[in-house]
Amino acid sequence: MKPATLPIMSRYGIIKERFAALATDAVRANLLEYSGYRTQLLEFIDFDHTPKNILIRAVYRPVAPKSVKENALNEVHALMREFSFEPTLYKLLEIGKQQ
Repeated sequence: MKPATLPIMSRYGIIKERFAALATDAVRANLLEYSGYRTQLLEFIDFDHTPKNILIRAVYRPVAPKSVKENALNEVHALMREFSFEPTLYKLLEIGKQQ
C-alpha cells in the first residue's frame, strides 16, 4: 500500500495496519454490491475488545440496479489507484478480465 497523495496513511505502522483493515472491509462490501448483494457493515464486538470488529452482512438480490453495481466498482477502482494495491478478492472474481 503506497498512497500517491496521502503518504501519511502508510508512514506509521499502526495507522497503516488499521487503515488497511478498514479499506479491505470497504472493498469486500463494494465487491459484494458489484456481485449483486445488498450489503451492510455492522460493529459486532465493542472496539474496546478488538479493532477488527466489522461484520459484513449481505443479502443477494436477483436484480441489482446497474448503477449501484457500476458505482461500487468505480469506488473500488479509485481506492486501488490511490493506494496502489490489488485486493485478492478482486483477482479471484476476475473483474479485470470481465471488462
